[in-house]
Amino acid sequence: MSSPTTKGHQSPVADRIKQLYQRLEDSSSPAAEWIPLFCVEARIDFNDVRTGFRETVSLSKALEIYSDNAEMLWTDDMIRDVDLLKASSSAPEGVRLSALPDFVNANFLTRMENQFVQYLLRSFGTKIYRNFDLNVYSLSGESRSDFCRRCLDLFAGQKRRELDQRHEVFNRKLEQVKQKYIGVTDSGELEKAKSESRNRDVFSRCSEQMAELFNSAELRLKRLPYPPRISSSMQELEERLLGLEWEARQAITRLADFFEEKANAIDEYILHPNLKDIHFVRSCILWMPKGIV
Repeated sequence: MSSPTTKGHQSPVADRIKQLYQRLEDSSSPAAEWIPLFCVEARIDFNDVRTGFRETVSLSKALEIYSDNAEMLWTDDMIRDVDLLKASSSAPEGVRLSALPDFVNANFLTRMENQFVQYLLRSFGTKIYRNFDLNVYSLSGESRSDFCRRCLDLFAGQKRRELDQRHEVFNRKLEQVKQKYIGVTDSGELEKAKSESRNRDVFSRCSEQMAELFNSAELRLKRLPYPPRISSSMQELEERLLGLEWEARQAITRLADFFEEKANAIDEYILHPNLKDIHFVRSCILWMPKGIV
């Protein structure tokens, strides 16, 4: 077994390979021995034509050098994330470095890079969401909840058309009520005039409230768990109009629920990079304390 050595006693091969040293949070107590890892810094430029997804991901991965078999299959449990911003080109003072194996040369690093690419093609991916009804995909950095809200906004035009159709149905119902109740009374002339004036006021208020319900229906209506109570002092017209308003609220709420369900009906996809998406920044040997590898 090779004995620990300082940087100054490494083989000539080591001098031709880029080497970095992980900086410690606690520099006052360096590890007794540092070991070499193969490290790659890469950039992945997702630019998927089918989904329209675009994102750039930067990553730095390190793998302990187990043997001279550079074609060994990489798995997630063998790889660790590293922060090269916390690495230095100089070894911390007082540390001992294990001997860099003689088989670690430029050819070995090239073959390791090829295996790293295969690992990324096989295992690396980014999660995206799709709404099937809209056939749209989430954007870079868009969370599931944000995507659902955007889908709900995209349904706004269709929802408005549905609301307008239902509004027309209730307008026809209001017109039927108007024909039945406005101007019809068995009372005398004075009472007839008072009754008709009161009915017209009641009908006008209800008609305006109905229009406001449908015009502002993009806002969530307050749910009414039960139909409104009918007061004993209410006239027949008021009862009928109050019942129509209840029906309208129920219809609007059902429509809002329908489109909210459609907006939340999304699938998850893992988008893997293509070979052309992967760009090497650099590869090197990264030295780390044995106790934290």
